Amino acid sequence: MNISESIKKNFIRLSRGQRKVAQFVLDNPSLVATHIASEVGKLIGVSESTVIRFCYAMDLGGFNDLQEELKLELAENENAPNNEEVVPKKTGNFLNEMLNHDVTSILSTLEQVEPQAFDQTTQWLHELDFVYVLGFRQSAPAAAYMTSTLKNLRKHVKQINHDMENIVQQLSNIDNNSLLIIIAVDHEYEDIQTIAKLAQNKKAKVVTITSSALSPLRDYSNAMFTIHVNKQDSLDTNTSLFSLMNAMMEGMIAQNKRQYNEFQKINEQSRVAFII
Repeated sequence: MNISESIKKNFIRLSRGQRKVAQFVLDNPSLVATHIASEVGKLIGVSESTVIRFCYAMDLGGFNDLQEELKLELAENENAPNNEEVVPKKTGNFLNEMLNHDVTSILSTLEQVEPQAFDQTTQWLHELDFVYVLGFRQSAPAAAYMTSTLKNLRKHVKQINHDMENIVQQLSNIDNNSLLIIIAVDHEYEDIQTIAKLAQNKKAKVVTITSSALSPLRDYSNAMFTIHVNKQDSLDTNTSLFSLMNAMMEGMIAQNKRQYNEFQKINEQSRVAFII
């Protein structure tokens, strides 16, 4: 069992602070393998002693042992063949393994969510008049899903299209009564940072869902959420991402269930009348 497998196996029994370290190690093995413990702690937002205690919790002799294990695993991954096809022998066992894997992914994301930031985001979704959703490239389907779901629940929801010539025009009405939700779980391009900065300059609230706690978008966000990401498994990423988005929208609905139920009914009646 390599170090990553060992961390995943023991993740649940770790303390909250140690889980932050564990997730960071899983997401950034090369960085941890080449930086000292104090620097890693600063990047994560925990003390150096928490990083060391994590190493002890993983039955390692210290941070140097963790680095050696990571270097060994990285070397093995570089030399491993990537064309092997894995076929599950037993459907029941495979299903159980996959669903447990999803649960672990969601729990890993949960550990990184700040409750106050989440509550504030659901309040903004409920109270602010305008909601803009942005997601380029691989993040576009998730942005489209969130946009369509929100449109079925409330007014004034718009998805920002990736057309830099018209970005300014699309955001021309954004103001302090607006919320911009940025989904950037693949690559964070400079144009996304430019849009976030533009929205912030117009006093809009900016909420970012990203795949890295080190994202430069943090500087332009009122709230930022880091989801669990398996860089080799996009479906694993989607599990965490869609669970978080659904939780945000359910949190919005909980602010006033009657209001959102009535909006859905009116929406449905309008669609039926249009078809007839």
